[in-house]
Amino acid sequence: MEDTPNLTPNLPHHDRRKDMRLEPNLQGWDSSIRSTLSSKAEDSLGTSFRTSLRTHTTRCSMSFLHGAANLTRMNNDIEAPKVQSYTTDIDGRPLTFALVNNVSKLPKISRSQRTPTRAVNLNVHHSSYRGRAEHRVQRWLTKRSIPALTTLHLAAFLAVNTIFSVFWYLEDGGCCEKEMSFAQTFDFAVHTSSTIGYGVYSPTGMLNNALVVLLMSVSICLSTVYAGLLFFKFITPTANIEFSEVIAMSNVMQVPCLEIRVGNADGDSNMLINAEANMCITSVQLYKCPHEFDFRHTSQTEELKLAVSHKHKLDGVWTLRHFVDEDSPLYGMRFDEYPGNTIKAVEVNVKAVHESTKGEVCSQATFQVEDILVGQRFEEQYTWDAETQTEYYDYSKLSSTKPSMVWYPKGIADIHDA
Repeated sequence: MEDTPNLTPNLPHHDRRKDMRLEPNLQGWDSSIRSTLSSKAEDSLGTSFRTSLRTHTTRCSMSFLHGAANLTRMNNDIEAPKVQSYTTDIDGRPLTFALVNNVSKLPKISRSQRTPTRAVNLNVHHSSYRGRAEHRVQRWLTKRSIPALTTLHLAAFLAVNTIFSVFWYLEDGGCCEKEMSFAQTFDFAVHTSSTIGYGVYSPTGMLNNALVVLLMSVSICLSTVYAGLLFFKFITPTANIEFSEVIAMSNVMQVPCLEIRVGNADGDSNMLINAEANMCITSVQLYKCPHEFDFRHTSQTEELKLAVSHKHKLDGVWTLRHFVDEDSPLYGMRFDEYPGNTIKAVEVNVKAVHESTKGEVCSQATFQVEDILVGQRFEEQYTWDAETQTEYYDYSKLSSTKPSMVWYPKGIADIHDA
């Protein structure tokens, strides 16, 4: 008889050496079925049946839902493990993990109230001063809101007409055949710039006619720029994407996991499809090379692989998860000790397709180490109304957490106390 293969689930976010909780049940299930078969029936089925049976068993164990079924049992070994600590070897040194909760506290200043980090580039070479000025004006205008653009357009329109009105009012003989007050001169400028031309006033002389052409040209340019910016604003897809203020770290299926909530606050009224997310950390290391006297600062960015990085539809809240297993750059690290405290930022980027315009929208959030709440998990914010077939997401609980158990390395102080 063939040897029974190892049925330990090979999940990408689980440590196979520690994740033995499902193996005895699966092996017993496999053995009980094969024991009910007579030797004659087993020989008739042949190797193909046994291979198919084991393949089916392995596929079930790799399912997140299959493992989560153990959570329905009281005092299960996932939420209430019998072992409270264990020691493993990481890079040739022993490290002890303990089951703890409520390790971190909320930061004194929340992420949204914190002063954002700025990057200022110095001594940048530009091809020309005019090109740099044009780019700055263009970027500045595209960042303004529609009410701000409308206010700027009206202010520019009034300023241009006022300048021409003052010039014509102070000009000897005025702009037209008869003497005009400043109000009448301003009225003539508005009629000209807006291309209305009632025919009440008509300019005289070559200079005044040239000024009329110049005023019309400036006014048309202002209107064209304003119309183009409005068109750009209306065709650019937007979305109200909100992030949780903190990162929760707790055990998910007995594996330490970082969780961040991302929500489409517009819901069904502004549907987003084909959503993608990625997470990365940036750390700054200080080191000294051999035969050198100066220290170097090295900034390194590493990606944190998400359990699920794609979502077909984003109309509610999406919980992003990164499992801190042996494949994670954060495995075996404490965020209050070196090198975990060298992490400068945890960045999350989400992009999706706007269902109406088919354009892409994106949003980004930056967290710091102090925003990671170790031994905390998010409170439930989702409710389901079966009668109306409606999902409800309470955004007041988007960042609400409560204590939860997590495998976390013991610190230097904990080891000394022990």
